[in-house]
Amino acid sequence: MSAVATETEAVARRPLMERSAQRLFEPFEVTLEDRVLGAWEALTAGRFAECPVCHDPLGFAGCETCGSELS
Repeated sequence: MSAVATETEAVARRPLMERSAQRLFEPFEVTLEDRVLGAWEALTAGRFAECPVCHDPLGFAGCETCGSELS
């Protein structure tokens, strides 16, 4: 039986610098960080912001519905 190089073996042979640029996990959903940053950016721009916790309106003083705050 002859040996066949697989793609996994080829990746393992690449230089470490080249392999480190690859991402192991790419999220398909919006993360909590994305929600918080989006709300913060909307508030600072004077636009409507959605609470990242309960999705109700969010103001500079925090969310009146759930009490969460951005700080």
